[in-house]
Amino acid sequence: MTSFTSLKSLLLAALLMMAGGAMAQDILLSEDFSKCTGVKDPDNPDIKMDGKMDDYTNVPGWTCVNGYAGEGNAKFGTSSKAGSITTPSVDLSDATATYTLKFKACAWSGAATTLKVTVDDQEPVEVEGLTNSAKPYAPNLKEFSVQIKGTSTSKITIASSVASKGRFFLDDIEVTKLAAGQTQDPHVAAPSVVAFGVVGVDLTATEVVEIKGTDLTDDLTVSVSGDGFTCPVTSIAKDEATNASFNVVFAPTAVGDYEGKLTISGGGLKENVEIALSGSSLVVSGEGTKEVPFTVGDVFILNNSGAKAWVEGYIVGSADGSLDKAVIGSVEGAVASNMLIAASADETDVANCVPVQLSGDVRSALNLVDNPGNLFKSVKLYGALEAYFSVCGLKSVTEYELEGQEPEPEPEAVSFIKATKIESGKRYAWVYNGGDAMKLATAIEASQTYGYIYTSEGREADAVLTGNETNAFTFTATDGGYTIMDNNGRYLYSTEKYATFNVSADVPESGHVWAVDLAENGEATITCVATGKWVQYDTEYNNFAAYAEASANGVLPMLYVESDGSSVTGVGADASNAPVEVYTLGGVKVGSSLNGLQKGIYIIKQGGTVKKVMK
Repeated sequence: MTSFTSLKSLLLAALLMMAGGAMAQDILLSEDFSKCTGVKDPDNPDIKMDGKMDDYTNVPGWTCVNGYAGEGNAKFGTSSKAGSITTPSVDLSDATATYTLKFKACAWSGAATTLKVTVDDQEPVEVEGLTNSAKPYAPNLKEFSVQIKGTSTSKITIASSVASKGRFFLDDIEVTKLAAGQTQDPHVAAPSVVAFGVVGVDLTATEVVEIKGTDLTDDLTVSVSGDGFTCPVTSIAKDEATNASFNVVFAPTAVGDYEGKLTISGGGLKENVEIALSGSSLVVSGEGTKEVPFTVGDVFILNNSGAKAWVEGYIVGSADGSLDKAVIGSVEGAVASNMLIAASADETDVANCVPVQLSGDVRSALNLVDNPGNLFKSVKLYGALEAYFSVCGLKSVTEYELEGQEPEPEPEAVSFIKATKIESGKRYAWVYNGGDAMKLATAIEASQTYGYIYTSEGREADAVLTGNETNAFTFTATDGGYTIMDNNGRYLYSTEKYATFNVSADVPESGHVWAVDLAENGEATITCVATGKWVQYDTEYNNFAAYAEASANGVLPMLYVESDGSSVTGVGADASNAPVEVYTLGGVKVGSSLNGLQKGIYIIKQGGTVKKVMK
């Protein structure tokens, strides 16, 4: 993977930017794919553009490989083949000017969150941070920016970073030129759309909006219009706006579709930044919380909204590859990869069941192959309301509570920051950036001696990543490298035969020494000295493994090191009756209580006392 700081070509760093104010610059090339229209399924377009792109672009001369016309955008790549698009010739030869490539992009659900940008035969730049959450894909599009240089007849290619699981969508490609002496206008990078999906009547959903301001001359003003939408933030100080986040709340009071608009103004912007807000509401029985989970009926009503929520039902069976092969009311022929839940333990119709994808520790504890006694038990599950087996389902389950089982205490929270070096004795998290979620490696279950390393989701705010004790691995220097120990005090080691990890409380005879090479962007190559295998996150199976070769779906982990995580406490007069103020770690005030705020770390100020808390 190319590091921005080590590029030998003239391509510079790729910076995440989303919609925003205008710049004092010339537009050399622009394509909005407005001629791509009329497709049957905008989220899975099937009209191939290869060899005839002039029919789908406003400017002639574009070419593509495995490109498909979407609805006002385009998709590139298939499930097993990479895709790419190449611009017509563009003049990038002025050595005194600044040239910028901008485009909006998102990844297919579960696909790689990186793209490659190449000018002519220069070294590619890898652009990171694409959202790869579930469809609809249009709201997932975010704008990226890459500074480039070239010749008078340069061509720019945007391509999949991997062949398998490399599908991506593109829109609004633009190449601009800022001449020497020109100054950039004030600018705010922000999402163009915030989509809440389906939310129950009288329930509340919260989305975080992240903005990045540059060259601002004054504070920003934030306002919201539209029934059902509110924002606790009304202004953002100029200095804080360089990297700020705040919550937008959707609280529908009646069944229907809702539309609104969030407007960011001031700061010297020539044009206001407008973010479209959308959501819809239906009557449901639950609230999606652990205390009042959604029912199986609610899952059907919410229709794969993509929201993460608690769901309750009865375990009634599993499906071997398809729902046509579902077995209900029996563990005969059960499979471990999934289970079916229903509103009643007596359910016999698969059409009334919700399939649940199982992985990691959740699979170990709940699957009917290894746990036949779980059949007909009530269970609460925390996961994403996403299609599974092409019907309403539950995927990416990370937490559960099973009937008759005492819930385990929540692991203690641990804060991490991106590592810049490896220090013996420190604790580190292995992290895969999934675009919309940070996935942290978790320790192999205490009852097991080997296995793949699965993940739990962490939350990152203001460069601080919040995980828990199971995500902390201790690196200790030894002859030839480092040992790696999980939070249960067990050494990780690798063997020649399998890609799984083994764990041992005693120092193993071999395979437990790891060489660690940390790149400047935080990516780590963690190699077993004895076997030559190195740690990769598999985007298909959603786990970490040690492979002897580069996996088609393999991604190197990022390393984050444990920070002190200590609370910040001020001493003052009795503050028990003073008003409460809640701020993000970036210093943006978001309200007077934690109610309605997304999970994360916040700073609470009351009188002369300041403390950091995690919601």
